[in-house]
Amino acid sequence: MTRKLTLNLAAIAVSLVAIAAGALMALRFDTGSGGVSVQTAALFEPSFDDADGRLQPMNQWQGRLLVVNFWATWCAPCIEEMPDLQKVQAEYAERGVTIVGVAIDNASAVKRFRDEQNVAIPLLVAGAAGTELVRQLGNASGALPYTVLVDRSGRVAQSKLGRLQASELRAWLDAAISAQRAQ
Repeated sequence: MTRKLTLNLAAIAVSLVAIAAGALMALRFDTGSGGVSVQTAALFEPSFDDADGRLQPMNQWQGRLLVVNFWATWCAPCIEEMPDLQKVQAEYAERGVTIVGVAIDNASAVKRFRDEQNVAIPLLVAGAAGTELVRQLGNASGALPYTVLVDRSGRVAQSKLGRLQASELRAWLDAAISAQRAQ
């Protein structure tokens, strides 16, 4: 092998190890049913433009049962889960649940996707700044899709890296609503 090829292979191997380590760290934050106490102040601080360019403060959803899905138009699993998110939003809206998509993407791509797919949930455009927010919420790798359920007290009750199934999201929401009633 040539020296250049060897160096390239070594760089690829190091990159793959770093990606795998990041993914493993992120999986530590998949809370399952136990929940994890993560402060979400960083989530409610920013404002992002929606797909129409209107500034939307994240704190407008503070105090609600909030599902935040970090996604991108170039992410196949993100696109696959969008219809499920929309369906669950329609089912749970009367119970005070809000689902918001925060795109790690550009505004024109998000607007085009929203219009072509008739997406009704709020889609915000965070761009690259969303990656740091994802990391602050427990996703060390910054991979997508990443979804968090924030309870009414502002605590991350659930999180998942990877495609979220509608049945899984319903289970999260049912548990959170039951816990709220028990208080």
